[in-house]
Amino acid sequence: MTTTTVSATTTTTTTTTATAATAASATGGNGTRGLRNQTQVPPWVLVMINIQYNGCMIHSNAKDNKLDRFCIDCGASFCNKCSSNHHGHKSIKIRRYVYHDVINRPDAQKHFDCSGIQGYVTNRAKVLFLKQRRDDQQPVKEQHQNTRSHNCIICKRSLPDSRYCSIQCKVSAMYNTGNMEEAGVDKNVSRKKGEESEKNLYDAMEAQAPTKLMPSKRKRLRKGFPHKAPLF
Repeated sequence: MTTTTVSATTTTTTTTTATAATAASATGGNGTRGLRNQTQVPPWVLVMINIQYNGCMIHSNAKDNKLDRFCIDCGASFCNKCSSNHHGHKSIKIRRYVYHDVINRPDAQKHFDCSGIQGYVTNRAKVLFLKQRRDDQQPVKEQHQNTRSHNCIICKRSLPDSRYCSIQCKVSAMYNTGNMEEAGVDKNVSRKKGEESEKNLYDAMEAQAPTKLMPSKRKRLRKGFPHKAPLF
């Protein structure tokens, strides 16, 4: 009986350590705070964020081998050819929007609290960005359409009306603060910085744009009125 108890304790300790290491790696550290938030962030969400959704290695020669699904039960991505191995499992469809991985908001909301994450519409479907985007990946049109009053709490990216630009940023905020309300403490500061950087970009674009459109000169003059040839 004593040997069995020690073995079970050792197994539990090893599992807890492995989970903490995965959480710290996915969120950039803060493993202690990450342990407090394991009940808020499902472990499969961290795995889904870290996966690169490229071609399936098992079906590398197949035409339709894109890894465009994530199995929640198995914690792994799979392609259409691998779908038979995940029959009856809970899964999420991974889609592409402006060269980034996105998921349908209704699908994600069934398994994870998506409140505060900026949503976008593509093909009449509301989607969420899965991973954080760099500032240079934000289209100029999207920058000018913003109200300039909100910024992502984690990456300071300018947003129309939300607190996080992606699922990854919300997960990072939950691990770094341990409280969703504490994540908005520096909201005014980040908003001011976002407005200044966006204003500088907008001013620079205006300076480079021509102030007045000059009419182009015609290469050839228009033909005048026709004249009859003189009679001899």
